[in-house]
Amino acid sequence: MPRERRCDFCESQIEPGTGTMFVRTDGTTIHFCSSKCENNANLGRESRDLEWAGQEVEAPEGEEGEDEEADEEEAAESEKATEQVVESVDEAETAEAAEEEAEADEEDTEEEAEEADDETESDETGEAEADEETEDAGETEDAGETEDAGETEADEADDETEGDDETEGDEADEADEETEDAEADAAEDETQDDEDGEETEAEA
Repeated sequence: MPRERRCDFCESQIEPGTGTMFVRTDGTTIHFCSSKCENNANLGRESRDLEWAGQEVEAPEGEEGEDEEADEEEAAESEKATEQVVESVDEAETAEAAEEEAEADEEDTEEEAEEADDETESDETGEAEADEETEDAGETEDAGETEDAGETEADEADDETEGDDETEGDEADEADEETEDAEADAAEDETQDDEDGEETEAEA
């Protein structure tokens, strides 16, 4: 938007698009409406010493009102443009904030999903380990029971074998005793027979 300025030497109004602007090394600017004012300033002359300096050309009566209306219109347009810029900036900031919130929500959701997956994996791992331990314990118990059963059967077989051996020994002992008793009875019978025979011979 064009901006109206005043000459720093003669203080007359500079029309937009005309005049000269001089920028010093310290950043200050000096505006001149014409080369005449610039040359007089460069020569070190003061505007108060010159009759023509400070005398603005009076504008016609009709043009002065038009300039005021144009200034008002330009001010209103500048205010509208400023408001539009502010609104666009606010909308952009709001959109950026909404995008940031959405990204943060997505990150939180992803983190929660990862944590849930980790917990599920840990639970599955724990269950698998528990199942393995249960299976190992069951196999160990089965093996122990099998060994105990085998030992029990072996002990029973040994007991039966010992019982059979003892029974056979007892039967053999009884048989020997009966045989000895029978032999003793037979010997006694023979002795009595001999004695009876001798008595009969003696009587005869």
